[in-house]
Amino acid sequence: MNTDASPSPYVHNAWYVAAWAKDLVHAMRAITIMDRPVLLYRTEDGRPIALEDRCCHRRVPLSRGTLIGDTVQCGYHGFTFDCSGQCIAIPNQEQIPPRARVKGYPVCEMHHLVWIWMGDPARADEALVPDFSVLSDPRHAWERDYMHAKGNYRLIVDNLNDLSHLSFVHSSTIGNAATALAELEVSDGEQGVTQTRWMINTPPPPTYQRLAGFEGPIDRWQVIAFLPPTTVRIRTGGRARSNGERNFDGDDTIGMVALHAITPETATTSHYFWAQTHDFRTDEPAVTQSLFQEIKKAFHEDLEIFALQQAAIQNDPNGEEISCRADRAQIAVRRHIQRLLQQENSGALASEG
Repeated sequence: MNTDASPSPYVHNAWYVAAWAKDLVHAMRAITIMDRPVLLYRTEDGRPIALEDRCCHRRVPLSRGTLIGDTVQCGYHGFTFDCSGQCIAIPNQEQIPPRARVKGYPVCEMHHLVWIWMGDPARADEALVPDFSVLSDPRHAWERDYMHAKGNYRLIVDNLNDLSHLSFVHSSTIGNAATALAELEVSDGEQGVTQTRWMINTPPPPTYQRLAGFEGPIDRWQVIAFLPPTTVRIRTGGRARSNGERNFDGDDTIGMVALHAITPETATTSHYFWAQTHDFRTDEPAVTQSLFQEIKKAFHEDLEIFALQQAAIQNDPNGEEISCRADRAQIAVRRHIQRLLQQENSGALASEG
């Protein structure tokens, strides 16, 4: 929740990815989320823990201390905290003040990811975790990664909800001219925004040629689901021979799912967790790695765009933007985020008044 009288630029009451599950072990890990220092670790029995990374005594980061069993000892004066953030030991002092504690954050582990809730703990419902269950689907092989982005989280969410840029930024891998020319169908509802593109009887992009062996004109699709406030699930695929029908099924089709979870770090930087799946040639690890490297190349091209945009915004914060017809879904997504921010900030400011 917002702790001062100014509106927060972040939606706190939502689940955000803090780490890939495999990367979080019984060791302390520091991360900044929404300008807040957070300490992550696993207990000896494997539970993920998230605490404020700041000792309540003299504000030294707890991550610079020592993990002793499941407790954290500050490296400055030895204050020791349990998994809830409560101080349980102070050297040379038997009585512990009840207020000697640090904030603990709700966390859960789902879909191979560790999720954190930065807002009101009472609202941390695990049923609200975005659906990344495809990562547990045996029909899909997948690979995952983390990137640090030099751009505000909303720039990245913008990018993921505007795949017309594939025709220009990613023309050597997953895009070609057909993407930008395709008609866009947009569905805007309470739970998010879904957009669909069909590219009928068009040349396959380079990645489809190299990994799926597609040659002549194909039918291709993109279905982008924005899951507020910062996660995006992109389903793509194609049919080896065009038949002009708008359906995803058939023996000659391939499918892929890209999962994107953007966690705000600061006003100008973001944590970017992503995974890429595929449902063809799943018994060939080399194919999974080849696809992963092609997608990774495309995403690193995006990182350059984010940094350029962020620099331009900092240079001219009030610079004008002109939107076009292809931006319909992106604009709907912006409105969703803005609505969530207004609702949350209104509630926070009202409670402070």
